[in-house]
Amino acid sequence: MNITRRETLAGAACSAIGVPAYVPKRTPSVLFIHTDQQFAGTISAHGCPHVRTPNMDRLAAQGLSFHESYSADPVCCPARSAWYTGRPPSENGVVRNDSFPLEASLPDLGRWFSARGYDALYAGKWHIPGRLHGRSFRLLTQQHGIGEQDDISNARAVREFLRSRSPSDAPFFLSLGLVQPHDICYWVFAHTERMASPIYPDLMPELPPIWANLRFDEREPETFRKSWRSGAIWKHMSQWDEWQWRYYRWSYYRHVEIVDGALGIVLDALEETKRERDTLVVFTSDHGDGMGAHMMWQKMYFYEEAARVPLIVSWPGHAPSGGDDRQHLVSGLDIAPTLCDYAGIEPMPQQRGRSLRPLVERRNVEWRDFLVSEAFTTGRMVRTATHKLIKYHGDATEQLFDMRSDRGEMHNLINDSSSEGTAAAMRRMLADWEAQLVPSKAGRIADPAWGSPGRSA
Repeated sequence: MNITRRETLAGAACSAIGVPAYVPKRTPSVLFIHTDQQFAGTISAHGCPHVRTPNMDRLAAQGLSFHESYSADPVCCPARSAWYTGRPPSENGVVRNDSFPLEASLPDLGRWFSARGYDALYAGKWHIPGRLHGRSFRLLTQQHGIGEQDDISNARAVREFLRSRSPSDAPFFLSLGLVQPHDICYWVFAHTERMASPIYPDLMPELPPIWANLRFDEREPETFRKSWRSGAIWKHMSQWDEWQWRYYRWSYYRHVEIVDGALGIVLDALEETKRERDTLVVFTSDHGDGMGAHMMWQKMYFYEEAARVPLIVSWPGHAPSGGDDRQHLVSGLDIAPTLCDYAGIEPMPQQRGRSLRPLVERRNVEWRDFLVSEAFTTGRMVRTATHKLIKYHGDATEQLFDMRSDRGEMHNLINDSSSEGTAAAMRRMLADWEAQLVPSKAGRIADPAWGSPGRSA
């Protein structure tokens, strides 16, 4: 890798302002940036007309965007535990938020990279119970708070780290946990009751139009209905007028724009320090948000808005730029294998995902026919190229959607005779997936009908 005259001059200019000069490396540094509660369809470059995301658009132009990207478990702690261990929550023990700790015997990416010569650093949100990230990473910041207050300061901490980094230092693995658009939760809490009239009537012309899947097919699993379509919050929100749902979605887009600004600080710093060609950037989110689709909010279930997340992989100068992968099914479980592959270090133990590198490099490789996501301990989603099956252990009601003709998931096909073969095949896929797992004590489902529970991890 030769340094051009232009790069030499740029390095001299950087030295003049106290920024380390650009020195190419064969082993990239790794920057893993993740937002919280961001649905895949909230990036303007990907076709959303209601949001302005110039920095996510910039990253998409530099890398490959995966449009069939799903959370391994669409809730904060379980999704993050899957990223950092390469194992699903049923194996790593974090099957719910906060109260189930990560299995002590499992390594995380911070420890894995540190032991293999990388300087592992962390800034922002962690949120994996039972594992202090200060014992796995060198911390740039101590806590994350809420996005509106702390995302910018965490992004600035990463910027100052990049500015102070010496070109002769070891490659780094830096994970930045941004919180927005998770702050939309507090918006919902503050606006749960039905409003008689708009608080800000001048905003009405700006509200997004009603979406096709605001309503829902009422043939839903009882497990889901008891968790979501009951209680005080649903009592109020089910009475909302359509304009209030539109107001919710408008507000959600504004939270996405806030985190886009924080992302821009980091991307600007990579360019300023001439490190963009030394640094692999992976951008994703732990899960999405209901956004009013199916009259739902927050996460922890398998409708697209909660389960599908953005995923962009970028390494300028080393991988093709500006691509869109709308074919391959990818999972949060693929994060750890991908980062290890690019870093040139061995995979983590018993990883369940696959490296995305061959897809990023446009190589012709065999890929998975389906993926599985987990939720709420007993919930499972099976996604193939054409269909989605949703089931909960012990629940008689399942959901089956044709994702080619019914992307909004409005028509449950589970009782259609023409779909019996598809549902049966997807149940077999799930059984095969479950049979290979080594469930933790927390993740074990004690019923032989659900498949072999295996042994404790």
